Amino acid sequence: MDHGYQQKEEDSAVLPNGDQYQSLVGGLLYIAVNSRPDVSISASFLGRSVSQPRVRDWTEAKRVLRYLYNTRSFHLKLGATDSGLEVFCDADWAGDTSDRKSTSGFLIFLGGGIVSWASRKESFVALSSTESEFIALAKACQEVQWLRKLLKDLGKRVDQGPEKEKCH
Repeated sequence: MDHGYQQKEEDSAVLPNGDQYQSLVGGLLYIAVNSRPDVSISASFLGRSVSQPRVRDWTEAKRVLRYLYNTRSFHLKLGATDSGLEVFCDADWAGDTSDRKSTSGFLIFLGGGIVSWASRKESFVALSSTESEFIALAKACQEVQWLRKLLKDLGKRVDQGPEKEKCH
């Protein structure tokens, strides 16, 4: 996506037929959820305008599609290292200029390979950047707890503690 892309009603004309846009964004969301976490934030932003897509949104969606085509040789790396869970999370504070809501996200790696990721717009306005970051951290920790229980059920031992788990 174009750096600084914002969805504003006055930016461009409404697309006369939004069906193609909705179909493209649905495909991008499917790809982001199943195999390409690098486009999840773009797909999330584009998904916010499926009810009334604009020409600028269509242009940005095609840009993401071109990015996917040009990086089609990229794949998820499933590592074989003995490292434990590594967690990376981040948030922007009031990143959406229309309603001042934040977008938060996380990546979770196990054995050097990514096993879980998310990028979501929050449903409320954070009062500070610290609050926004804590919300992202809390969501990442919830996912870590779920993954630990899943791995335990599968018979895989994951060490707990700061020496094996890193939160950045």
